[in-house]
Amino acid sequence: MRFLCLLAALLLPQAADADLVFRGATIHDGSGKEGFVGDVAVRGDSIVAVGEWKGGAKKTIDAKGLVLAPGFIDLHNHSDDSIVAPATRDNYNFTSQGCTTVVTGNCGGGTFDVGKMFATIDKNGAGTNVIHLLPHGAIRKHVFGSVRRPPSAEELARMKALIEIGMEDGAWGMSTGLIYVPGTYAKTDEIV
Repeated sequence: MRFLCLLAALLLPQAADADLVFRGATIHDGSGKEGFVGDVAVRGDSIVAVGEWKGGAKKTIDAKGLVLAPGFIDLHNHSDDSIVAPATRDNYNFTSQGCTTVVTGNCGGGTFDVGKMFATIDKNGAGTNVIHLLPHGAIRKHVFGSVRRPPSAEELARMKALIEIGMEDGAWGMSTGLIYVPGTYAKTDEIV
């Protein structure tokens, strides 16, 4: 029995090993509670401990006076094109500020081909997570241009079909830009 316990201890990952430990940071865990001073230990791409870390680490960062928090979400940006462009898809301007998720498709503008956008992100990567909203204005313009009138029944059906496809392809909702052309021409029943 003693041999099995020793063997199990040798085969299991040791809690004393971390790749990286941030020591003495003020930790805000996202719960809304006051921040507390502690350590955060990371192994691979996983956080393995929050609080007091007694084990060793390959690298230690003195984080006294610094804040560690879950990634922030930028709810309003216009990075639809830059998130798929080779030179800017790392989204460094957001990650350098602690944003780990961006919401695209805001103000009724941006891409409505969600499947193509996410396929490009899946293939090439992106520096942040992406939540996409279907842009009402871009869909409206695609279906019947920037004209000051309500859509016909057939045009509205085409708009609905594009929204359904986009939602099935992973969009989280729809955005409007009712102060921008062509969204400003939409009436309540069209938005509904």
